[in-house]
Amino acid sequence: MNRASRSLRKFTDVGKQKRVEKALKESERRLADIIDFLPDATLVIDCDGKVIAWNRAIEEMTGVKAKDMLGKGNYEYALPFYGKRRPIVIDLLLKPDKKIEKMYSVLRKEKGMLVTEAEVPFVKRKSAHLWAKASLLYDTDGNVVGAIESIRDMTKRKQAEEALKKRERELENKNIELEDLNAALRVLLKQRENDRKELEEKMLLNIKTLILPYIERLKNRLDSRGKTNVEIITSNLNEITSSFTYKLHSKYLNLTNKEIQIANQIREEKTTKDISEDLNISESAINIHRYRIRKKLGLTKKDNLKSYLLTLI
Repeated sequence: MNRASRSLRKFTDVGKQKRVEKALKESERRLADIIDFLPDATLVIDCDGKVIAWNRAIEEMTGVKAKDMLGKGNYEYALPFYGKRRPIVIDLLLKPDKKIEKMYSVLRKEKGMLVTEAEVPFVKRKSAHLWAKASLLYDTDGNVVGAIESIRDMTKRKQAEEALKKRERELENKNIELEDLNAALRVLLKQRENDRKELEEKMLLNIKTLILPYIERLKNRLDSRGKTNVEIITSNLNEITSSFTYKLHSKYLNLTNKEIQIANQIREEKTTKDISEDLNISESAINIHRYRIRKKLGLTKKDNLKSYLLTLI
């Protein structure tokens, strides 16, 4: 091959190399433009750890301009996040490090990518909760040429989640307090109902045992006008007691006025003789009333009448 042919070939090879280099630069520029307009903060490093892309979103996030970051190595890109030089997620793809991996509370692999969430202390001089995803970059021959990482500020969402959890805990505590208050209120209402029932029962018993029998005796000693007044009093007393008489023990209400009167004196530990003298009836009549009272209350021979009567009111 003569000198002219060699010169022509050399010229052709040089021209081809320049076109390849030009195409590569255009391709890198287009890639840089695409990365620059990605909505998430994004950086790209080569295999030597030097920054080859630093988009607008990461400029806004960190306050560091691309011109001050491009071409920098030695973990320069960690400074805006941690305030010191150290490996971050993107480095774990190029050089795995178990010690660094343990620094992340969340770190998982998804289809060859690393995904993480972490609290960082130094984003524009304040802490932030960041989500990040990193992936290796390959050339057309499948060789690793670098790595890319996208970062998203999740601080507001994390704060909202924490606020929601706090609110849920507060509501849960409120519900527990309300349940306790409701339980206490139910106890108080039950006690109030029992007290009211006891008061009504005592009132009814006292009217039947302490008032009505004497009214009956008084009525027999009065003239027609006096009897009329006594009947009015009796009617009014019955009207007063009728609103709550149904609440008394059903067995106790089956007793007649005389039996209730005798039952009340038995509760007061009076003897048959005492009751006979007080009511002006024979002791045999008192014993008959005792028998009827026991029968109406469903008591057996083993049951003590006075003890049972004490449980009713």
